[in-house]
Amino acid sequence: MEQMPIDVKVNFFSYFKDLTECESTVLHLPQGTNLDQALSIIRQQYPKMERMERSTLAAVDLEYVAKNHILKAGEEISLFPPVQGG
Repeated sequence: MEQMPIDVKVNFFSYFKDLTECESTVLHLPQGTNLDQALSIIRQQYPKMERMERSTLAAVDLEYVAKNHILKAGEEISLFPPVQGG
């Protein structure tokens, strides 16, 4: 039996909105996709995010989780740039 894909919302904060030209998007992912794999897909869809790979902070449902966290339908990924002092 074929597994149904899951939908996961992705929210972009701060200047990530400028890089992606949107505040949010929805990813349609195969079941079993982890956060790291989703981040890779996001970088493919939004190439300007590639240069931020090492400094992107990612949370799932507003909690920081390991990159191997298996995403579930309805969860939200939030992407933040590094905190800047001033």
